[in-house]
Amino acid sequence: MSSARRYAFPKSARLRMRREFLVVQDTGVKVSADCVLALAKRRAAGLDETRIGFTVSSKVGNAVVRNRVRRRLRQLARTRRHQLPKGLDLVFIARNSAATAAWATFERAFERVTVELARRFPST
Repeated sequence: MSSARRYAFPKSARLRMRREFLVVQDTGVKVSADCVLALAKRRAAGLDETRIGFTVSSKVGNAVVRNRVRRRLRQLARTRRHQLPKGLDLVFIARNSAATAAWATFERAFERVTVELARRFPST
């Protein structure tokens, strides 16, 4: 498999509608890391693909800063999606500290979230 396809982020792997985000935000389990907060909710039985969405508030910074933070989170999700538990809906919310965080901080935060999600949502 080519690296371009392996790291693809197809529409089926994303949360795209507002109501999908709201369901996860209202009923999901919170997992906190340095500059990222993750909310996770188990999908219905038989739905094995993990879907991911990103939220970056205007409190984080202007549009340039928010888009940079979103790109960083998306890159981590694309390249490390295989480490996440299967069958979840995830929403990653950037905290204010994400605006000035180094790449290594994002990597550590994503790793901590991944480990905690694997602990809370074991594979069946």
